[in-house]
Amino acid sequence: MVSCEKCGHQNLPSSTTCSKCGALLPAMAPAGPPRIDSADEYARQMAAREAARKRNRMVLLAVVAVVVVGVGYLQMKERHRKAVAQEKLRTFETWAEMEKRETGSFWSCVMASEVDVGMFTKAEQFQQRIESAYFTQQKTFSDYLTTECVPKIERARQAFGGLRDAPTELAGPIEKYRDTLPKLQSGLEDYAEKLKNRGTVKDVDQLIQETGNAWHSTPDPTPEAVAFEKFLYCAVPGLAKMKDAQALLEFLADQCFKKDPVAFMDKVRADCGGLLNVVDKEAKVNPKSVPTWKTTRKLFFEEDARQLQAWESCGKRSRKGKKKEDLENFLLTVNDYMAARTGVASAARDIAQGGK
Repeated sequence: MVSCEKCGHQNLPSSTTCSKCGALLPAMAPAGPPRIDSADEYARQMAAREAARKRNRMVLLAVVAVVVVGVGYLQMKERHRKAVAQEKLRTFETWAEMEKRETGSFWSCVMASEVDVGMFTKAEQFQQRIESAYFTQQKTFSDYLTTECVPKIERARQAFGGLRDAPTELAGPIEKYRDTLPKLQSGLEDYAEKLKNRGTVKDVDQLIQETGNAWHSTPDPTPEAVAFEKFLYCAVPGLAKMKDAQALLEFLADQCFKKDPVAFMDKVRADCGGLLNVVDKEAKVNPKSVPTWKTTRKLFFEEDARQLQAWESCGKRSRKGKKKEDLENFLLTVNDYMAARTGVASAARDIAQGGK
C-alpha cells in the first residue's frame, strides 16, 4: 500500500493520487530483490561461467592430449612396422648377394662365360648356352663340368645351408630354393656322364658313312664293305625280305622321321656299331665267306647312294634329340630352380610393399 504524505491515507499500489484528498502519491521503487541479493547472483553466475570455461579447457586439453598420444602411437607403430619390414628385407639382401656370388659363379662355370640367369625366362635358354659352351671344348667338357663346376654348386649348397632363421614370409621360399641346389648338382653330374658317350656316338655314325662308301664303291667284297653289309642286316630287321632299295629307304624314313630317331639309332649303335670296326682294311676277303654279297648289292645298291644320305640324316636327328635327352634331367631341375628363385623375390616384394 502507498501512504499519502498529506493525509496519511493508505492507497492501492497502483494509485497515483490519494483517493481521499487527491494529493499526488510518491512513486514506488521498482519491485525486486535487495541489491545484495543481485550481487550474489551475479557472482554466482560468473563463478558458474568460469567453472564452465575451466571444464571446456580441461575437455579441450584432454582431447588434444588424446590426439597427440594417438598420433604419436600411430607414428611409433608405423616406424616399428617399417623397421620390422626392413629387418626382414635384410635376410633377402643376404640371400640375393649369395645367389649372385655363389650360384652365379656356378652358372658362369657351366656356360663358360659370365652370365646373369635373371635375364633368362625359360629352360631352353639354359640349354642353348650350355650346348654352345660344349662346342668350345667338346673333348674335355665333361671333365670340366665335373672338376670345375660341380665344386661350385657344392659351395653354394654349403653357403645357403647356413642361411637359417629367416622370417616366416621368406622361410618357405628360401627352403624351396635351397632344395633345388642338390638337384642341380645331380642333374649336371648326369649330363656330364652322358657327354662321355657323345664321342662314341659320332664315331659310329662316321663309320657308317665310311664303310657305306666302301660298300657302294666296289663290286668286290672288301673288309670295310663286308662290315657295312653285316651292319645292314643287324640294323634293319627283315632286310632279307625287302624287295629293293626303295623299301630300305622307306624303312629308314619311318624310323627316323615318323618315329623316334633317338631310340632307333641308340639301338643301332649299341647292337650293331661294333660290326663296323675293321682291324685290317687291306686284308683279302674270300667271296664265298659272304654268301649274301651279290644278292644284297643287287637289291640295295644305288649309284647316288641315297641310303647313306638317309643314314646321315637319321644320325643327325638322333644326335639332336640326344642332346635334349642328355640335358633333360638337368633342365627339369632348372625349371624348379627358376620358379624357386622367383618365389623368393616375390616374397621380398610383398614384404617391401607391406612396409611402405
